[in-house]
Amino acid sequence: MDCNNFFVSCERLFRPDLLKRPVAVLSSNDGCIVARSQEVRDLGVPMGVPYFQVKEVLTKAGVVLFSSNFTLYRDISERVMSILEDEVGLCEVYSIDEAFFELPDTVTEAAVLAIRSRVMREVGIPVSIGVAHTKTLAKQASKIGKRRGGVCVITPEVLEHEVYPAPCASVWGLGGKTVTKLRSHGVTTIAEFLALPVRFIRTHFGVVGERIHMELSGVSVYALGEHHDDVQQSIMSTRSFEKTTCDLHALESALAYHIEEIASKLREKKVHARNLSIMILPSRHGDFFMHRGSYEVVLPTPTQETHTLMHEALRGLRTVYEKGVPYKKAGAVVSGLLPVDSSTASLFVEQTPTQLGALDAITDMINEKFGHGTVHSGVIKKSGSGGSAKLRSKEYTTQWKDIPTVKA
Repeated sequence: MDCNNFFVSCERLFRPDLLKRPVAVLSSNDGCIVARSQEVRDLGVPMGVPYFQVKEVLTKAGVVLFSSNFTLYRDISERVMSILEDEVGLCEVYSIDEAFFELPDTVTEAAVLAIRSRVMREVGIPVSIGVAHTKTLAKQASKIGKRRGGVCVITPEVLEHEVYPAPCASVWGLGGKTVTKLRSHGVTTIAEFLALPVRFIRTHFGVVGERIHMELSGVSVYALGEHHDDVQQSIMSTRSFEKTTCDLHALESALAYHIEEIASKLREKKVHARNLSIMILPSRHGDFFMHRGSYEVVLPTPTQETHTLMHEALRGLRTVYEKGVPYKKAGAVVSGLLPVDSSTASLFVEQTPTQLGALDAITDMINEKFGHGTVHSGVIKKSGSGGSAKLRSKEYTTQWKDIPTVKA
């Protein structure tokens, strides 16, 4: 299941006057386009383009703009997934707007449409559901479903007339470099990809390419709960400042915000991080563009604790910070992710019990109940994230003051 134009659909949910109007959502710092309604796509506006490059086009077309409102998006996502789990049982939430689940072989298109209708009725978010014997084919079916009223069940006819002629670039798991390499071998469609010998695919595209080939052939490789080998191996949080800053305390505040975001996601995904990197960057267009600072550390013990990551990040920041340099951006990345239950402590670092895990659990619980950022590190100043977000909508579903008023 995929939520259609999810960020845009969330914004339209409480603004029905926008249902037929062009809508776009900007990144957290209002820098780039991260979501587009079909009307904006039809204008030729690409995903990820810097806002200033298309500002004139968007203004001329009367596009309604929003800053990203992840508090709203996360809450709406949880409502969609809750209904889905109630309908189908075990559900693998793959991202904020997509999930995998299993249905009986005897399921009918009418039954799938009923699931979609319930999500639309009780949450108001349009979704597309694709049904197939493998995850990769199901993803392909959900794309077809968007053109078919929201549902597509893969049949031999659908395979022949809609899946096989589709371009390789549309396949889940085939990245840009792989598609370019396939094109160099004269392969542009799924049918042509499937016609390649398995040995050729294994030699030129490795085990990942071979598994995708098998999935497209109808052989299930990825069971529920299993992902592609290119599954997310890092978590990043970065943001540009509205204005440059030379203030170390402002940089500490921004970096602390990013660390809290990352640590929260680590706990949400039930993984530990082995590596931490931080960076502070000046503007690319000024005299200080070469004065970028970065710091990397291999953590003695894989962790998801906010305090531990914060300590390392701030220590690194003080190492690379240069007084007098006007910094424009700060951020952090964790990598080397591994499941919590497979993490092992270092033999060379003495482990002492701490209360940090319990503190993080309480903090997460309070923030989930009362709103994102209710409890945060004392290092973080107000607006410590460094983003402008001037066009952010209200938190309609999580803040009492923002609950819509309806007059009848």
